[in-house]
Amino acid sequence: MSVTAPLGFRAAGVSAGIAGTGVRDVAVLVNDGPSRAAGAVFGADADRSAPALWSRQVLAGGRVRAAVLNSGCANVDTVPLGFQDAHALAEHAAAAFDDSAAEIALCAAGPVGDRPPLGRLTEGVTAAVAELSRSGGLAAADAVRTTDTVVKIAFRRGDGYTVGAMAKGPDPSLSGGLYIITTDADLDAGRCRDLIADAAAKTLPPLTGPADTALLMASGAAGAAPDRQAFAALLTDVCADLAAQIDADPATTEYENRT
Repeated sequence: MSVTAPLGFRAAGVSAGIAGTGVRDVAVLVNDGPSRAAGAVFGADADRSAPALWSRQVLAGGRVRAAVLNSGCANVDTVPLGFQDAHALAEHAAAAFDDSAAEIALCAAGPVGDRPPLGRLTEGVTAAVAELSRSGGLAAADAVRTTDTVVKIAFRRGDGYTVGAMAKGPDPSLSGGLYIITTDADLDAGRCRDLIADAAAKTLPPLTGPADTALLMASGAAGAAPDRQAFAALLTDVCADLAAQIDADPATTEYENRT
């Protein structure tokens, strides 16, 4: 179930012709609430990544309605025109939810140096929104793969709440690692930011690539306000699971051994 294991989340992954014919390459993850709290940490070189630049501004507000992710083009080293593309993509996604682009996070992976095919991206978002479902987590995880040989997903049950996750590991193209975690626990934005920063630092590969993103979204749909230490331990366990899957993947392990 991946990122849709917690209550309040729907996802989809579709092929938009960005990463190759018939390959899933666009994913949408939507938080249906009642809360939209979110926090994230980004790579140290995030100024080179248009999606990371956009998402950093979004996360400053502490709320995310939806995350749009793609593989096949990282939109890195393309600023300022690439940032205009990111803005247009966020506006397109927001219109699909009759919402604000200021609450649309963007993540991208793939080759660097080129602007994305915006028309294909927006068509992919439209198609993904039409397919959003509680069972769409696996397809979404498949859509963010680049050199990953298998999808990377995890989830854990806590005391009245659930944590779910999907990831793609860092790869030789330097497009970055993406780590998306969801929960139906009731958290505020500050706790989301602190919790994901701590868990990422303890478990995940170093966030050094320009597109590297670790994002935690909380729907509050379970109505449970978790014990901080218990939730932190569960989140760390989920992130450690993702890290172990990355270590077990020959494609991502090769990259990590070179850095």
